Amino acid sequence: MSNSPLVSYVALSLNHSGRRNQPITKITPHYMAGNCSIEVCGQIFAPTSRQASSNYGIGSDGRVAMYVEECNRAWTSGSGWNDNRAVTIECANLADGSLTDACWESLVELCADVCRRNGIENCSYTGNSDGVLTMHCWFQATDCPGPWLSKQFARLSREVNERLSGEGSSAPATAKNNTRGGKLDVDGWAGYNTVLDLQHALGTWEDGVLSGQWQGNAKYIPAVTSVEWGGQGSQCVRALQKLVGAIPDGFWGWETSTKVQEHLIARGYLCGECGADGYFGNDSVRALQRCLNDGKLR
Repeated sequence: MSNSPLVSYVALSLNHSGRRNQPITKITPHYMAGNCSIEVCGQIFAPTSRQASSNYGIGSDGRVAMYVEECNRAWTSGSGWNDNRAVTIECANLADGSLTDACWESLVELCADVCRRNGIENCSYTGNSDGVLTMHCWFQATDCPGPWLSKQFARLSREVNERLSGEGSSAPATAKNNTRGGKLDVDGWAGYNTVLDLQHALGTWEDGVLSGQWQGNAKYIPAVTSVEWGGQGSQCVRALQKLVGAIPDGFWGWETSTKVQEHLIARGYLCGECGADGYFGNDSVRALQRCLNDGKLR
């Protein structure tokens, strides 16, 4: 058994049972119940009195740490059956339990890497321990992995399998991995391709989805269809907000819609007579699509 090449920090803990007695067939993402750095998490797992550990940890900045080598059974899930079979991953979480975009992307890539190196062809999620993805709360009385992350397991399975099949991106956003090609259809709907081109133009992670958006802002982006509702905000939206002069909180609401509309009006892509009303509807999306096609967003 090898270890992940994604690791950038190592703090090996003595809290493990030595060699696994089963091959790796499971992956168990946990949440830290706090926004700990990978260094702090390593410090928590260091004392033998703690009696806890995990194979890997991921910080909100996306960096990956190793605390227990994959060949060894970590003490993470309160279950010898699961921990002998599973690579366990502790993820830093924000106050609402959500993961940052950077942490999420590293989780997807780490899961895909574990699958590749251990011959797991399908990172399945079945809602019980029969699948590859398992939850801590199935084996022990605990809230982990928390309500937010628990709801993302089907998405995690899908995105990991896309990486395994070669359909998803496994390169960082700075590599400009948009391979869709061609011009956007100017149809007034910001779906996968429009969001992907927006992410590419802004130099952020490219997955074609505005993630972590607040459901209450839906009325301000009625023509943006490639959205995942959550609570951590979006790296792409933050970059867009910085570009247009909105508060960079990662949530696309009235102010962001207004500022983007003003930005498009100034560049001649949106009718100035209509003004900026804070509702990013079909006309605004068409203007954005034309702007992206011309490479004039910045």
